[in-house]
Amino acid sequence: MSVFPTLTAMGIQDVHEIERFTVRHESAHDELKVYFKHDADSCQPASLKFRFPHDDDRAAMHKAVGELNRLLDENPSAADPKTAIIRNLEQFELVMNAKMAEIRQRLELISA
Repeated sequence: MSVFPTLTAMGIQDVHEIERFTVRHESAHDELKVYFKHDADSCQPASLKFRFPHDDDRAAMHKAVGELNRLLDENPSAADPKTAIIRNLEQFELVMNAKMAEIRQRLELISA
């Protein structure tokens, strides 16, 4: 039996690759986003997003968040807020650079 049964049931295979997570509260649902340690050449996703509707029982989300907190407490470097912010900025920069390159390429096609 898994030490983190809720995370395993959600399809997270290797819980020790989890780096951090965020929870957002939307009007119709709560969103749990789990971020993984990710190599640039890896084909594994950098994150997974889970939505929990408000009208359903929120127990599953609370169990998942509890397991994530327990897991990350075992790995203090994963919970370092400064490191998380730096990684967020790096990821944002990669996404923005890729999007800007795509827009420039589309602009060149239109101008040609």
